[in-house]
Amino acid sequence: MRMLATVMFFLALSLFCFAQSVAGQQSDTCKALYQEIENDLAAANYCAQDSDCDTQELGGRLIKFGCFHFVNKTTDKEAIYKKMQTYYMQCEKIINDCSPSPKPVCIKSKCVSTDSDDAIELVDRVEGEN
Repeated sequence: MRMLATVMFFLALSLFCFAQSVAGQQSDTCKALYQEIENDLAAANYCAQDSDCDTQELGGRLIKFGCFHFVNKTTDKEAIYKKMQTYYMQCEKIINDCSPSPKPVCIKSKCVSTDSDDAIELVDRVEGEN
């Protein structure tokens, strides 16, 4: 009986260690995918004029990445959504806490919100340079 208890203990310990190892690998994979998506979003935010700007709406289950991101209108938003969907299915479960996104404008080669302090500061800086 004692031998069976010892075997069961080591079996349970082995399963626990294996589960921790798999969870750690998934965590590293999730971190890498999250960073890749963040890099894609940063690279997609460029413009020469207001008409270059578009909004990638997020929120809901994709809120981990924010409520929205401003991107160039030529951006393949579907490809970014697919990566986010993969991230969501493998790594996250989150609720929606977002309000609608504002209209983006192009200031200093970046798409920004006209409602944000950053946009106001950039406009002030640009007007001050002229």
